[in-house]
Amino acid sequence: MQKPDILIFMTDQHTPLYSGFMGVKADTPNMDKLCEDGTSFSEAYTSCPLCVPARLSMLSALRSSNTGIFTNLDALPDVTPTFLHNLVEAGYETVLCGRMHFIGKDQRHGFMKRIAKDITPVTWSRPFEKLHKERGVFTRTFGARWSTEVIGGGESPVLHYDEYVISRALEYLSKPHDKPICMVVGVYAPHFPYVAPEELFGKYWERTELPDSWLDETEHPLLKRYVQQDADEDTVRGALAAYLGMIENVDLQLGKVRDAFDRYCINRGMEGIFCYISDHGDLCGDRKMFGKQTFFEKSAKIPLIFAGNGIAKNKKTYTPVSIMDLGPTLLDLVEARPMMDVDGKSLSVHLKTSSVYDKEDDKESIVYCEFLERTDGGNPHGIRENAEYSYGLMVRYKQYKLMTYTGYEEYDLLYDLEKDPEERTSIAATQPEILKFMRELAVKIGQPDKAIKLQKKHDRAAELFIAYEKALGSIDESERWQDNPETARINPKICVRGL
Repeated sequence: MQKPDILIFMTDQHTPLYSGFMGVKADTPNMDKLCEDGTSFSEAYTSCPLCVPARLSMLSALRSSNTGIFTNLDALPDVTPTFLHNLVEAGYETVLCGRMHFIGKDQRHGFMKRIAKDITPVTWSRPFEKLHKERGVFTRTFGARWSTEVIGGGESPVLHYDEYVISRALEYLSKPHDKPICMVVGVYAPHFPYVAPEELFGKYWERTELPDSWLDETEHPLLKRYVQQDADEDTVRGALAAYLGMIENVDLQLGKVRDAFDRYCINRGMEGIFCYISDHGDLCGDRKMFGKQTFFEKSAKIPLIFAGNGIAKNKKTYTPVSIMDLGPTLLDLVEARPMMDVDGKSLSVHLKTSSVYDKEDDKESIVYCEFLERTDGGNPHGIRENAEYSYGLMVRYKQYKLMTYTGYEEYDLLYDLEKDPEERTSIAATQPEILKFMRELAVKIGQPDKAIKLQKKHDRAAELFIAYEKALGSIDESERWQDNPETARINPKICVRGL
């Protein structure tokens, strides 16, 4: 029996709250068309609001507190199967084209081949001198703390990298392949640096209105570290204009890849399955915060859209779902053997029904997100010897969302997302019964002791792997993209902020 081809288009750091299909701000005609042709999940969340933990959770369908992976300096053990292994067993050729943020010697984790490299370091040791030479003024702007150092319109390493990834994807899809394919096309945008193509930056600079929440202040002591106190109106407006411009640019690239995939499937004689997803979002100036690592909607919510073989058209479902559900869903759709003992679940029942809306389905569905915050004052991105952590948990049930951290429960945040979609007023103090119920759910779901114990074990392992690479005297960077042109190492042509 012939299996449908699968293409997963994955961005980095795209909150769906900035998109045409969610009715706000960004022009995304290709994503909008994908929603019309398929089924979209308006309440999809990441499992951890950070790149590596989210992506490895997606591939393994395991929550971060079961993998012990909460930082970007970590890797999935090569004996942990991903949904890609199941697809290989079912006869698929699994192909990675671009970004997945793998660290260490195993750059596959179920992918049979990689046809485009990653933009970020693929080793435990960071080649800081090389990165500075390759990225120029953008070197630090890949990190949230320094993301607003360069803002504008023009060239950037991200824009050039994504062009490279898309060209490799189109080349692969232009040729026939013997097996059914599962291909992941991983671009880096709209992840900062906050630089969009010049024309698109200008377009959104004129159009952009600052969110009311940009001046909101947080009283949570663990969240204050993410606030950039010196971010003024132009900084927030510029970052948002660049972010929206990158989203529109990614939408154009998604359209090209989808057209090529459709042609490929026509030549194969069977409709394929196309999926759009991101790993987490970007606060992009809300509360003067940039990037992710919090449970606020623009950080934790992700786009999740399926279209193609056997999938209901023009359907939007409001059931809360997780990034961990991607693999189990795809395996179900192609009738492959399911993953064993995982936290994700198949969403195929939502994809196969014919109703346009199923807002009443799964009323009792609960979705959660986890994170570990440093509480010892150390650099969350540096060597983590003797690090201390607070376990953070987001619980979404019906319209309510709880954000809680161990040891900081007095600062718990509770929102009614129907009445307050921008999360501007916590009801924790005014709705004690709801708070009590949500805390009870958190106790049932949370795994703080397990998560922290595993993370400390991983901290020590990372130190050992870094020491090992240094002792070898050389590291293998053959799968890291290093071809950023010199014109994308200087301030962009339109520069709101620059170095």
